[in-house]
Amino acid sequence: MPPLELDPSDFDQFGPPAGTFCLITSERHGELISLNSGSRDPGSGNSASQNSPDSGDGYSRVLRLTLPPGTRLGELIEHRVPEDAHVLAVCPGQFLDSPTPRELGARRLAVLPAGSTPLTDEHVRYFLRTAALTDVAGHARVAEEFFDLVGDSDRLTIVDDVSGTEAEFDHTAGECVWNMQAGVLEEGDQQIFPSGKLSVTAAEITTFAPEARLLGLHGDLTLRGWPIVHRHLDPADGADQQRLFEALAPLVSDAVTLHIRAGSIEGLTPQTPGAAPAAVELEKLLTDDPRYRVIWELGFGINTSTEIIPANCGPNEVYGGTAGVVNLGLGITPATRFALAFLCPRSSLVTSDGTAVLGARKAVRRGRMQRVSSAGCGCH
Repeated sequence: MPPLELDPSDFDQFGPPAGTFCLITSERHGELISLNSGSRDPGSGNSASQNSPDSGDGYSRVLRLTLPPGTRLGELIEHRVPEDAHVLAVCPGQFLDSPTPRELGARRLAVLPAGSTPLTDEHVRYFLRTAALTDVAGHARVAEEFFDLVGDSDRLTIVDDVSGTEAEFDHTAGECVWNMQAGVLEEGDQQIFPSGKLSVTAAEITTFAPEARLLGLHGDLTLRGWPIVHRHLDPADGADQQRLFEALAPLVSDAVTLHIRAGSIEGLTPQTPGAAPAAVELEKLLTDDPRYRVIWELGFGINTSTEIIPANCGPNEVYGGTAGVVNLGLGITPATRFALAFLCPRSSLVTSDGTAVLGARKAVRRGRMQRVSSAGCGCH
């Protein structure tokens, strides 16, 4: 399969091309991507070597680096990447911890989540192509509208219009953190790639606090859609990760209802006989490790350029359908062995006056709200 040809200037997530564009890949996947550096060898008519800095379209140079096994992404960036760089990290099979603010400096970083779930080369190629088509400015407008509506409503409701379940979320109760992985990166920011996710968590997104809760979340939530099972560093967890994903796969077509009180799962009910195997697996998970009972994250995918990859695929979390998609997060690695995300494309997020923010119902613009846009990216 020939390398995927990419033009760095196509990735609007970084803002206007300037300075250095740096691509960081794993050793095994260095040949997966071909960067259009804009520099030509006049003798052969072919692109100049991408192992040395070249002049790029809009960038003063294009740089490629390999992340050696055992080296932290932040360490490589701090010591090898110019301070003005726009950095894209694509390292399938390697779990990438978020660089510290000191390590990142003024650089802008986008990371394809390609280590915590088993992405194939074709999956990687698909999401790279998709990112080049992402409407980053559109994401910023959607995010602004989202936070305006949410900030103007002290009570939100997550409704599944098919099953009729409702869960109320009073985001003014207790502590919670709003996160934004969308829009144009600023200096020192890092985001997932492709971008397009908003969320609210019980504490800082990268630090699991067992006692933290989304205290204002009560009621019934319907799980019906693709599950995602993230693991951490230990490759030995891969077999159990795949087994758990397959056990939860009935949720693609059959729904389970979660019964929530003060941000914690108190019970669950299969809505159909076909959902029973997934319900049994979830019940076992909650019993074996009660930390999974905490609704750690309410997420909202807003990337309408992506399609669902029918597999255990981390970047599916940004999937926004046509009008945004609610998703749910349980656990966070490495505090819990796995981190689970559930896409709920039938659900809608609705304000207290009945206005739909996203999902199956159409949103309307109002209000303003503070949110974090430069937090760590969480699972990669």
